[in-house]
Amino acid sequence: MNKKPVSYKQYDARWGSKPYRVPGENSTIKSAGCGPTSATMLIETITGKKYTPEDACAWSVAHGYKALKHGTAYAYFKPQFAAFGIECDMLNWQKTYGKPDHQNHQRVLELLKQGYYIIALMGPGTWTTSGHFVVVWWMDGKIRINDPASARTARENGDPKTFFSQVNYYWWVDARAHNATVPTAPDNNTKEDIDMDEVKRMIEEAKKEILEAVAPKRYNTVAEIEKELPWAAATIYKMIGKGYLRGSSGKKDEAGYPADLNLTVDMIREFTINDRAGLYDK
Repeated sequence: MNKKPVSYKQYDARWGSKPYRVPGENSTIKSAGCGPTSATMLIETITGKKYTPEDACAWSVAHGYKALKHGTAYAYFKPQFAAFGIECDMLNWQKTYGKPDHQNHQRVLELLKQGYYIIALMGPGTWTTSGHFVVVWWMDGKIRINDPASARTARENGDPKTFFSQVNYYWWVDARAHNATVPTAPDNNTKEDIDMDEVKRMIEEAKKEILEAVAPKRYNTVAEIEKELPWAAATIYKMIGKGYLRGSSGKKDEAGYPADLNLTVDMIREFTINDRAGLYDK
């Protein structure tokens, strides 16, 4: 069983009323900070370093992941955890809302058993009326959750069928080292030494397999997008020009465009559809 993470609430009086916003909105950590608050619970748990929702929301805004009037961008989690040396990624772009038998739910259960934590984006229902990020730390007869916006039993010890019917997307967070248990010596009156180098090698191999299985290709420069996805180039240039896409570290290519966009094909496709619908012309 995984260790229960540190619990933080976005409505905590220490930071709930503080701003989590970009120009054009008036949102606070209490009203829109569920994503960064979920991240802080796992970052502090895994690293042992103090990292509050206020810290994470400031990082999100500074790195361009606060979406105007739409909470936190999906692309926020991977670079936020990477800043602390923790691997994280979106499971995939298969939306599971209304699909309690989808294969993603079984995959998440397998990852939890391996020592991973999960961040889930919930859709309308028990956890939210729109969209809401929560931390999933174990699944048994109930879905064990750290909900940044509630301490209600129904929301922190969720009914599996209800939960699987209302989750939209998943992100995995590698906490295997944190959740690992120390092997016991065999009952033969001899103590075998644990080869830690071999343990580390096995962990790295397993990590590589997981990454290869779940990590889609990422595009970091407009040149890459123009070469392989020319139909999307105009949209990406527009979003960069309007300041919607800034990258995560400030790194630039030779032409002065962001060189760390970290976009998947599905993300680029969604941006292009939105652009053709006129959402970026306002």
